[in-house]
Amino acid sequence: MCALPSRSLLLASTACAVAGATAVPATAHDAPMPASARHGLLPDEPWVMAHWAPFDERVLTTGLGLRPAQLEAFLYDDHHTIAQLARQRHVGFTGLVRRLTAWADAVPGADRAEMERRTRLVLVSGHLAQHLFFHVFHGSDLVPPVVRTAGISWTTFDAQRARRWSLRRVVSASGGDAVAVERSVAAMIDAERDRGISGLQTPRSQGVRLASRQRGRLHCWFTRPAQSLDPAAPYDRGYTKHAASHTSRDVPRTRAEQAVEERRISRGLAGRPAACWDLPQQFRSDTGAPLSRHRLRVLGGVPSGFKGAVNDGTHHREHDM
Repeated sequence: MCALPSRSLLLASTACAVAGATAVPATAHDAPMPASARHGLLPDEPWVMAHWAPFDERVLTTGLGLRPAQLEAFLYDDHHTIAQLARQRHVGFTGLVRRLTAWADAVPGADRAEMERRTRLVLVSGHLAQHLFFHVFHGSDLVPPVVRTAGISWTTFDAQRARRWSLRRVVSASGGDAVAVERSVAAMIDAERDRGISGLQTPRSQGVRLASRQRGRLHCWFTRPAQSLDPAAPYDRGYTKHAASHTSRDVPRTRAEQAVEERRISRGLAGRPAACWDLPQQFRSDTGAPLSRHRLRVLGGVPSGFKGAVNDGTHHREHDM
């Protein structure tokens, strides 16, 4: 699983090499995922990479009694799971799944059972949840059109990005119109929103909310270095253990281990330089104790592990935002 294409970022390649060198069996970061040495292993299903959440996040935050921005603050440490927080707040898991997917009953043709399957996976998988709602450019296939517009090879593109060039600079250096390219990316975001809504893959309210979030962060994403090389970027930071070699062995199993991790992340948040990114806040509330991997799998509907195809990071260009 550590085979990465040459065009991938050097950071990911290095981390993967380290994982291979140790030759220690590993298990994936999110509990439902099968064995792998990849931190960000995700279900290889179209809705995941398109960020088509199977429910409206506002219904979730209301049900859990969260204030605005608290969901992102909670999931910034993607070892947290929504199932964990629901238990701490005495919200029944099955009832929560039913409330979150009730929208499908009011939309002719929507598959309620499938939405429930996806919702269970989201609620028990911290990285999957973070990815869907807030890691909003990761895997969205917005980089390839930029490279095609610039008329350069992937090798040239990777070399430029490794030198901390922004996408805007990449386009401008090739003689392209960076403003027009950014507009075209915005149009792609809207088209993906419409495709998810019309395909009954996500409730309309959530599709609109996600596209608005992407558009709000687009200019920063377009004008900053690649996320792994940008010290101001909110995701893919070392203090959150986002690396190819990070596995379930690094996931806190007790409240004490969780507290140590949260202090490390708090220091990282405080130490980041200012930039155009809107940064997640600290979650200042009781998250409850971590749930066991077995319990998370049972709640997620995959007691023996996820059996579908998984995305180990080789299906998309950059681990960006």
